[in-house]
Amino acid sequence: MSDLVKKSKIEKLFSFSVSDWKNNREEILKTVMNYFPSSRVIVRSSAINEDSSDSSMAGCFESVLNVNSAESSEILKAIDRVIGSYKLKKMESSFNQVLIQAQTKGVVMSGVVFTRMLGTNAPYYVINYDDSSENTNTVTGGFENKMIEISRFAKLDNIPKDIYPIILAVKEIEGIIPEIGLDIEFAVNDKKEVILFQVRPIVSNSRKNFDEDVKKHLNKLKQRFIALSQKEDHLLGDSNIFADMPDWNPAEIIGHRPNLLDYTLYDYLITDSAWHEARTSQQYYNVNPAKLIVSFGSKPYVSVRNTFNSFTPKEISNELRGKLVNFYLDKLRKNPEMQDKVEFEILYTCYDLSFDERSKELLDYGFKKEEVRSLREALLNLTNNLILGSKKAFSEDASDLDRLKINREKLERNHVDQSVERKLEIAGALLSDCRKNGTVQFSRLARLAFIGKILLKSLMNLGIVSERFYNDFMNSINTIATELTEDFEQVCLGKETKEQFFKKYSHLRPGSYDITSLRYDSNPEILNMEFKLRETKPHSSFNLDDETENRINQALKTNGLNFDARELLDFIRIALELRESSKFEFTKNLSDALELIASAGEQMGFTREELAMLKIDEITTKYAKTKEELTSFWKKAIFERNKEIEIYNRIELPPIIFSEKDFDVIRYYSPRPNYITDKRISGKIAAVPRGKAENIDMENKIVIIENADPGYDWIFTKNPAGLITKYGGVASHMSIRCAEFGIPAAIGCGSLFDTLKNVGEIILDCKSKKIIVGGSSQNAGSNFPEKRKE
Repeated sequence: MSDLVKKSKIEKLFSFSVSDWKNNREEILKTVMNYFPSSRVIVRSSAINEDSSDSSMAGCFESVLNVNSAESSEILKAIDRVIGSYKLKKMESSFNQVLIQAQTKGVVMSGVVFTRMLGTNAPYYVINYDDSSENTNTVTGGFENKMIEISRFAKLDNIPKDIYPIILAVKEIEGIIPEIGLDIEFAVNDKKEVILFQVRPIVSNSRKNFDEDVKKHLNKLKQRFIALSQKEDHLLGDSNIFADMPDWNPAEIIGHRPNLLDYTLYDYLITDSAWHEARTSQQYYNVNPAKLIVSFGSKPYVSVRNTFNSFTPKEISNELRGKLVNFYLDKLRKNPEMQDKVEFEILYTCYDLSFDERSKELLDYGFKKEEVRSLREALLNLTNNLILGSKKAFSEDASDLDRLKINREKLERNHVDQSVERKLEIAGALLSDCRKNGTVQFSRLARLAFIGKILLKSLMNLGIVSERFYNDFMNSINTIATELTEDFEQVCLGKETKEQFFKKYSHLRPGSYDITSLRYDSNPEILNMEFKLRETKPHSSFNLDDETENRINQALKTNGLNFDARELLDFIRIALELRESSKFEFTKNLSDALELIASAGEQMGFTREELAMLKIDEITTKYAKTKEELTSFWKKAIFERNKEIEIYNRIELPPIIFSEKDFDVIRYYSPRPNYITDKRISGKIAAVPRGKAENIDMENKIVIIENADPGYDWIFTKNPAGLITKYGGVASHMSIRCAEFGIPAAIGCGSLFDTLKNVGEIILDCKSKKIIVGGSSQNAGSNFPEKRKE
């Protein structure tokens, strides 16, 4: 191929089979030494099944770098290591080959390009690369540093400059080897030359080509982005951003690609208007009408301009509001890794004790001193009013939640008619009342809990309280998860029956909005009642000593906050505990409604998976007069959705969309996980698949799960040593749970998650804020440090 390629080059290469090596070892050694005189070479694998179009084993076998071609012992040892890896993987064959190639000098980037998406055959170039060292084996060995996905329809002038020569080289190779997906190992040297190492066919579980459909839908999504980014009269901000985590964390709660029923339920109950109704009632700016979450394809995104407007105090001027929103948007553009930390690192949603120091960034941005003073005063008034008025607010929302419970029990008592129509009617009533007496109240409580945590973190960041104080206080809070764990232990000890336990927790399911995920009472495998109990209760006792109390009181008074240390800590405790109990209560309505829908669907001949393809208003609104007409309507809708899903599953989208270009060139920002506790642990990984609840052994292991809502609280009955999630923020459900139990965790690891789930053992160092991959000499010491402390 070296004579055919012009956009890349191939280093000198010598190859031989395992059979050749066994029969002519001495001759091969001499040939290698003569062919590569006094140079450094790399010894690679090339198994017969590694290049198969039916299987993919790239990176499975050994590769040895920096072999001195002048030393026969080094060459021999390296070749034996590669051949030994075939035996280790039980893939021995006399036809397997060993490749010896001149090691490229001056490497500035190395990696692997897949010319189609693995599994789906989707039309994207996927480039995993390392641009940090001359180690050309970092990526092919399975430890990718960076990834970029580029649509095959992307304009060449939109491709990043550092990736452009690679794409040109790849397109040239595709012209030589057309119509099949390729796996290409490459490097780029300091002369900007693309060096080819290997070209192999790749496996695809889908031979069907959806390229034209994907192209058409991508163009529609770009037009949707343009339309949703237009300025609106009642919303401030010159542009818009769409991200999957800044507010109400859709990627965490309903997943990266949720079912349509999950998405529309979440929208109906919370993100259509309940979210901003709650904030407006707490003296934030009224953004009505404004949806919080919109979808591109099947992926939900937060409309960032909408949420940033909703976090500004009502009493500031629109001129100041506009400047603030533009500042927030610009800061997120420069720091995309902050998208799950916006309330702590980008926004000013309440007054905290670091305001005077932190607000210097506003002056640097061009705000006037008078504007900063105006914002300070508005935030101070809002914070004082919310905390001093919290007792009444807590009481009113708790009363509404009691009413929710009474109404639900009344509906259940009157549930005599088992007809499809009656089940769907009750499901609609349960969801309507959930919206009226549950989710708005939960939204308000969640806001107060955030404010409390922001204040507490500011006390810690200023050194007024220690990190130990912060962790001990958070660990002392008892929520419904504490009760679940204690009740679980009572069942294990024979002091409580399983029936009593499931009566209380029956409604929980892994994925609260997911009808395909079974509830606790329908899934006995989720909780193993014979499991070994914790030796000690995880909660710590918390004491507010006089010295710390005085320091907090002085700081609060100096800043103009009209409450003392004990009032603040009581406020935080109650807000967090009520937030969790309100979530536990409103999800009962949601869960019961889903079960009624599933039961009605079963009577009509529909599976849970089919029902998941419907919108909630297609289920609870009477689109047809009879059951037969409704059945026909659903069948038609499901048929159309199946076709859409096939296309949407082949569209790749980024975590954040800043411009139309992001639909074609998908970059992943460097993750900055939210570390919980200050502990350091090491252990093996226990991976929990999304929506699954198999009886996985988690005891003393570091559990790794993509996202987790209240339905995953059963994890804490399994005695995990630690927890890692792909999605989740600093004040998300699992962050609070892990703080409550004192379990070290890295919440919201982003793209790092996909690397971690494939390793065997790690060190989770929360104090130093890093994850160290362990378990083999190849990756020992690899770490992913947090860029800076929160």
